[in-house]
Amino acid sequence: MREGAGRPSITNVDTREGWEQDEETGGFVHLISASDAVTVGLWKPNGAAGSRIEYKLDADETLVVLRGSGEVQVDGEEPIQLRPGVVVTLPRGSELSWLVDDDFRELWIYT
Repeated sequence: MREGAGRPSITNVDTREGWEQDEETGGFVHLISASDAVTVGLWKPNGAAGSRIEYKLDADETLVVLRGSGEVQVDGEEPIQLRPGVVVTLPRGSELSWLVDDDFRELWIYT
């Protein structure tokens, strides 16, 4: 391992541990890594599935849909369809409106 490197971190999208309530979205977040420059985590809707989730991004976000389906509307434009394998990059300041199913899981990266 190179000098100054930390230990590898391993988690799983199906883990039952490490999830915390996300006040902004009503879902749950599992934080994987955080630094001054980058924050990485998993998100699932929990009780927020089937309801519109609206908020303004305070960072650039790239997300990878891992499971489930839904849509995200950015600044009132046509919705982006979300399915497993879809990767979306959203700019800071975007007004978002999400609608996802209960199976939805994403990996997100804030920069």
